[in-house]
Amino acid sequence: MGAPGGGRWDFLEFTLATGGLRPPNLRVHLVIFYTLVVLLGILSMGFQLLASRLLNPFFGSSLIVWAWLISTFLAAFSVGSILGGWISNAPTSQRIRAQWIAGAVAVGSLAFTAFFGRAVLGQIEIAFTEITTGLLVACLGLFFLPVTTLSSFGPQCVQFLAGRGTPPGKASGLVYGVSTLGNIAGVMLTAFVLIPHLPVSTLLYLWLGVALVNLSCLIILLRPDKPAFSP
Repeated sequence: MGAPGGGRWDFLEFTLATGGLRPPNLRVHLVIFYTLVVLLGILSMGFQLLASRLLNPFFGSSLIVWAWLISTFLAAFSVGSILGGWISNAPTSQRIRAQWIAGAVAVGSLAFTAFFGRAVLGQIEIAFTEITTGLLVACLGLFFLPVTTLSSFGPQCVQFLAGRGTPPGKASGLVYGVSTLGNIAGVMLTAFVLIPHLPVSTLLYLWLGVALVNLSCLIILLRPDKPAFSP
């Protein structure tokens, strides 16, 4: 827009777009928003390491296992981004409904993996003697759905910022940049702190609890009638 003040002008536009929130409250809302985005990144990539540990007793940790696991997660990221883009542009009532459905599916599928993952993998190992087929069924059945639904919230976070005065390109860069930092934190934290000290089953329950809280807060934050948590 070429207005003087640079960042101050952007901040003023954001304040006006969010209904005249006072700057201290706005800062708090933005901290909450970016914290939720970071946690979303931690949940997604940290879960990949947990998935590898869950698969290991049944399929090992060979190159083919990692190839299927990484491909499954990348496919889930892709489908989730497309789904999130559709939800972002849906009419208000459909968007709210879709957000809660996506959140419920994410939590429900994580719960299924946490409580029944080992039993399911045991049955898959017996039913499919060919490792490639077994890995395909295992990865799709246990990991694809939770990662897809978690990923669907990325585009919605971009829309949240873009709808409140941040230029779309800048909003996309901020959300995916911060989310990627969460991905890195999720990998490092899970690999070097959590997995060496806690059983995988306990970590899956932890992931389930964090996802439940994180997605509930994020869906409330993304509500169109509330630009951020009300003071």
